[in-house]
Amino acid sequence: MEKVLVLAMVFCACNGLIRKLPVGEPTTNGGSNIKLRMPGIIPQKNDDYLCTAFDARDEQLYITQYKIEGSAERAHHMLLYGCSDVPSTEMSWDCGHHGVCSGSSSIMFAWAKNAPPTSLPPSVGFRFGGTQTSVKYLVLQIHYAHTLPPGEKDYSGMDIDVTSEEQKYIAGIFLLIGGAVIPPFMPKVHADACCTVNVPAPLHLFAYRTHAHALGRVITGYKLGQMNRQIEEIARGNPQWPQAFYGMPHVFDLESGDIIAARCTYDSTSKNETTYMGSTAGDEMCNLYLMYYTDAKIGTSYQICTDQCSRVPTLFPLDSDEPLPPNPLLEEHALHGSHGQENGTVVISNKMSINLEQLEYNNVFGTTDDPHKTIPEPEKKDQMEYLANHGGHRKPGSLLPAQDDQFSNHVEEITQTHFETKTTLRPEITQIKTYSDKYVADSKWLSTIQSQPSAVAIDSMGNIVVFHRADRAWGFNTFGFDNRLADPSIGPIEEATIILFDHIDSQVINKGGQKMFYLPHGLTIDDDDCLWVTDVGAHQVFKLTPLRKNTNGLQILLELGKKLEPGSGDGEFCKPTSVAVLPSGEFFVADGYCNSRVIKYTKAGIKISEWKAGTTSPMSVPHSLTLVPEREMVCVADRENGRIQCFSINDGRLQMILKFPEFRTSLYAVAYTGGNMYAVNGPSSSNGKAVPAEGFIIDMKGSGEIVSVFGSKASTHLGTPHALALGPNGSSIYIADISPYRVLKLIPEEAVGMASNLIKTKESIQNPASKSSSIEHLIDLDVSSFSTSMIILSILAVPLLVIIIVVSIIRLRQRGCCSDSKRTAKLDLGSLLGHRDPIRGGFEKLAMEDSDGEGELDSDSDADVVEFTKASA
Repeated sequence: MEKVLVLAMVFCACNGLIRKLPVGEPTTNGGSNIKLRMPGIIPQKNDDYLCTAFDARDEQLYITQYKIEGSAERAHHMLLYGCSDVPSTEMSWDCGHHGVCSGSSSIMFAWAKNAPPTSLPPSVGFRFGGTQTSVKYLVLQIHYAHTLPPGEKDYSGMDIDVTSEEQKYIAGIFLLIGGAVIPPFMPKVHADACCTVNVPAPLHLFAYRTHAHALGRVITGYKLGQMNRQIEEIARGNPQWPQAFYGMPHVFDLESGDIIAARCTYDSTSKNETTYMGSTAGDEMCNLYLMYYTDAKIGTSYQICTDQCSRVPTLFPLDSDEPLPPNPLLEEHALHGSHGQENGTVVISNKMSINLEQLEYNNVFGTTDDPHKTIPEPEKKDQMEYLANHGGHRKPGSLLPAQDDQFSNHVEEITQTHFETKTTLRPEITQIKTYSDKYVADSKWLSTIQSQPSAVAIDSMGNIVVFHRADRAWGFNTFGFDNRLADPSIGPIEEATIILFDHIDSQVINKGGQKMFYLPHGLTIDDDDCLWVTDVGAHQVFKLTPLRKNTNGLQILLELGKKLEPGSGDGEFCKPTSVAVLPSGEFFVADGYCNSRVIKYTKAGIKISEWKAGTTSPMSVPHSLTLVPEREMVCVADRENGRIQCFSINDGRLQMILKFPEFRTSLYAVAYTGGNMYAVNGPSSSNGKAVPAEGFIIDMKGSGEIVSVFGSKASTHLGTPHALALGPNGSSIYIADISPYRVLKLIPEEAVGMASNLIKTKESIQNPASKSSSIEHLIDLDVSSFSTSMIILSILAVPLLVIIIVVSIIRLRQRGCCSDSKRTAKLDLGSLLGHRDPIRGGFEKLAMEDSDGEGELDSDSDADVVEFTKASA
């Protein structure tokens, strides 16, 4: 049978066709055993991710057992995916680059470190094929950590036992994915994931599997019940042992409204550089797989959680990072597999054991034919009542189910682009300076917004434009592995996605952008008030007509990219992030998440040039663009490298790198005005503690150093800042924050003090004893606007001039000058007010730009690159 199978593989490989699901061999229980194998794979590089697919559309089947044919010495891990479609018609393909599935996807099994075979409990199976499920293809993925010896091919894979008999329950996997930056020399670093459950029918958890790489020490899982508010430990595993699905002490029932959580703990004391979450063996991962069964008619077979526990930080018990006792037998088995030395069951603790020959769950269910016969069955509720109380009431077009506000967490952008290998300075030798923060929140500005604001900009009238995602948010399962939307049929967002706000009191002036965008990201406003937006869901860039008070709908002036089709060629984008527009009309696009490049275009949208890096270290997610006109540079927030790179607007040559320890690991947005660069980073960690995001102001004309910060106070703290917009000379800072949802407005402290003093002066002149609310409303000062200040000064000057004129007439009459028509005299207002010399200049014009003094960087320097990189304080 093996020889026939291999010959069939070779024949299909020549024709480049996806294989049909092989015919299985009969099993003793009335089912069949199907062999899924790689078709003679030759990995081309270390950390190669390769996939092969099997067309399973013809018949509905249920998987009841998995057995791996392979070893951890060759395969770092194996995953079996269920896909609605596949991105390749070839027998095998590079799924690290092209993705595993097209459309919807789910994980049906996971294996690593020589885990034993796994049998599901009776009446439970993973359903695929036929008409009742979206799983039409089975895709086997193997991560090859290393290349094979010359001349060798790989036929590793798995055997699955299947049955066509309809099962009472469908099996499913709930995957929790945590993320963290792991500094070196740390004995304990946590990566957490927490989510509120939202399912059409209860899930019954019975097994779990942990997965991390070399630094992982223990992974724990918890359930917080919505009704009883009790925290229960549901999983505790050592990822260095065989990564099997270990049986739980008993079945845990999970219903909508419950909170599910995972914590991964790492030990980096042996590392001398920072470790990041990523897909290679040198990176780290934080995965907790929970296997469950649920109602076969309305249940769901796959759930995923990536939220970072910002709302429930106290959920984890004190012993959540305590590892399990050492077990040399399991550690040896994980490395080298079975050598006939194991004697069946290995006892790990009084609550945990594993059979290294065959994983079954009799300790959970007993030995009867129905799992529910040996455990207390949850209270049965009328199905309509359950859906009414727990169902996900999605709005049309929503990518995320509605959640109870009490438990919901804001979903942050988590993409494959977080998974990049990077190095940073060692924390022991890097000292972080403290800087002054002279910005406060504007009390007149209401910062909250009901959806995820991805971008903010200021038009020529000083009003604020916000680009937001309405009822959608970017989560881990928003995109498939091919970077296409997981559910492209969902259509564009129905609601208005662009809002025009009054810059003084945040009142809504107008809205636009209905039914135009799939997943908003970047926003720029050019000199003509035209809107330039990027849509990461559609993989497109648009130029739109201005949004003003009386605008009735937005018109597309320029459209770039292929709708819903990611790509890297000319005329293609893959999740573009930002636009910067020159006064000439030429513009730059940051094609950020997949291609990590910057492209320059003519005014008409014709490509001029592109670049990915100016140094040996390429960009990793160019996330935000800004122009520095005085130096003819376009600067990029190189997000995952935690730095700013500035390039010539003419030829794309690298001019400057700004990287400081204060930036830490990521930099999300940049904006420039008045000789200063403004930037915001993302939240990070240091010495095992969370470090909040912060804003930085960098002197670009003088020292090239950080001169001050913003957003560091308790009253102005930043969550997950995503975009920036600036008033003239930094007179106001607007920050789009995606967690929590808000657009924060900061203004200088001295501006608030000036406004307060001016109002007090006005009141004392007009009526010291009166505090007329109508006058206060008349002079509602916008401290971010110089023009408003001038209006106020003019109003205050009127009563003062009246008093001066009256006093002057009285004094002149006392001198008798008014009775002598021949006598002339100059009216010296300066002397009347106590000055010896008259005021000659009147009001001096307020300088709107910094002086081009001696501190300016020489733009004609012979150095190709000016790099500001602080090794220490």
